[in-house]
Amino acid sequence: MSQLLGTTSWVIPGTYYENVEYITRKFRNFDFIELLVYTWDDDTCRLFEQEKKLLRKIALERQIKYTVHLPTDNLTNVLNAFKYLEMNLDIANYVLHPFGDCTEKDKELFHSVLSHPKISVENLKERVFNHYRTVFDIGHHILGKKVENDFVNNVVEIHIMGVKDGKDHQKLEWETLENAYQVLSDRLFRAKYLCFEIFNEDELVESLELWEKFKNKIYNHWSVE
Repeated sequence: MSQLLGTTSWVIPGTYYENVEYITRKFRNFDFIELLVYTWDDDTCRLFEQEKKLLRKIALERQIKYTVHLPTDNLTNVLNAFKYLEMNLDIANYVLHPFGDCTEKDKELFHSVLSHPKISVENLKERVFNHYRTVFDIGHHILGKKVENDFVNNVVEIHIMGVKDGKDHQKLEWETLENAYQVLSDRLFRAKYLCFEIFNEDELVESLELWEKFKNKIYNHWSVE
């Protein structure tokens, strides 16, 4: 299984469709776009209603997939966004933040969402929740709680970026890639989805180039061995 490369729907100022159109036209590297849905309010729902046909059309024409970063504010919005997107777009994978302090009702809701086969759970700076499908965020790992082997063994998606001066989502650099490889070993190249979470076009270009250099170095080292 070849690894799919992707980036977020936040590379240029604009809507979901405007970013997807721009990214798929300017970059040939990407197989998927991560739609960042950090909340689910009337404006967000209205925007998807306006753009869903365009998003379906361009995905078909340019042969790209969509993943979704689900809302981070509350579980009700997670559930509402999930239900809407499942009915209206073809989503390959959902990224979910683990919610810590929940009411009993919210805990029940959280676990009902977890049971869906396309849900994967991301490590946060302040909390790591193991699941049978996990998302490894290198920035959260470096700046916060460390993941353990059980989490790594279940990784289906990786969020890659640079981490510098205590800030993540920076331009990718060699040290962060070495850190990621130390944690993930060959899973860094085998996880199904690798998403560049870098919100600047020029830095994204440089990061892609560095990723290819790093990958080639590791592959060459393996071939020598």
